[in-house]
Amino acid sequence: MNLRKGESSGSPPSNGGSAFSAHLCLIPILSLLSFLLPPLLKAQDQTNPSKNDFKLLVDVNLVGVLVTVTTPEGTTVSTLKQQDFQVYEDGNPQEVALFGKESDQPLWLCLLFDSSISIVSELRTEQDAAIEFLQSILRPADRASIFQVSEDVNELVKFTSRLEKICSAIRSIKPRGGTSLYDAVFLAAESLSSARGRKVILVISDGTDTTSQVQLRDCLKLAQNSEAVVYALVVQPIKSEPGRNLAGEHAMIFLTERTGGKFFKVSSPESLHSSFTNISDELRTQYYLGYYPRPRGEKGKFRKIEIRVGNPTYKIRAREGYYAK
Repeated sequence: MNLRKGESSGSPPSNGGSAFSAHLCLIPILSLLSFLLPPLLKAQDQTNPSKNDFKLLVDVNLVGVLVTVTTPEGTTVSTLKQQDFQVYEDGNPQEVALFGKESDQPLWLCLLFDSSISIVSELRTEQDAAIEFLQSILRPADRASIFQVSEDVNELVKFTSRLEKICSAIRSIKPRGGTSLYDAVFLAAESLSSARGRKVILVISDGTDTTSQVQLRDCLKLAQNSEAVVYALVVQPIKSEPGRNLAGEHAMIFLTERTGGKFFKVSSPESLHSSFTNISDELRTQYYLGYYPRPRGEKGKFRKIEIRVGNPTYKIRAREGYYAK
């Protein structure tokens, strides 16, 4: 698996004599600070209770679930409150410790762009639509990462909110080689593991994998454990059903359904744009639920998550579970 990252680190700092002299001058100041800081920090703890609230948010035992709720007709529901949700893990009711709507949580988005020869005729249209989508959805607090997927998987831009950098990377994508799509999903899920907020993997591809080293179920396991929701826009360069390999579509359906995302067939520029609009609407109306599992799961065992709301006619999409750490 070959992952080349698009951002380089800076030059190492110099280590001249002037820096050494400055270090000696700082010793008395640091000694004084070591005496004064403990009582100051203790006083701050007593006057700033939000520090303890922060510990709640970063607790590694917190299980987060991104939830989409729609009406039977497919319209997203954005008016629910925390008390409207019930969470179950392996059939056991859980207490919701953290609740937020779309506007409360930053978005971490990995865009996986298939650049294989098989979809070369659709590439420019996909680039234009992806740029338009990102320009409409990203806010200053959000971050996007762009992956070019061919035989190799190249991270052209690591997580950033700079739209000009993101758009330039998408424009630079050129057709080449095979498709290591499962490798790309795996690497994107891995990169999202330490992020805090809503995590989304958006795949633009014909769905066909030809050169990956990892298996589909490896992708699913890591995506579920990283709390990532997978959306897939599967383009159809060959329009007739008998001429297409449906295995790739079925693989993307498998990933999206089990992570709480959605699968879209794209057969025209119009359907591509409407699919992006649908995803955009969902990302603006999702809910984020966090809970501390009781009882704690046995390490390595799959834990099934079930989300319910008061209205039984609503359709709920969320990841189906995770593997206990």
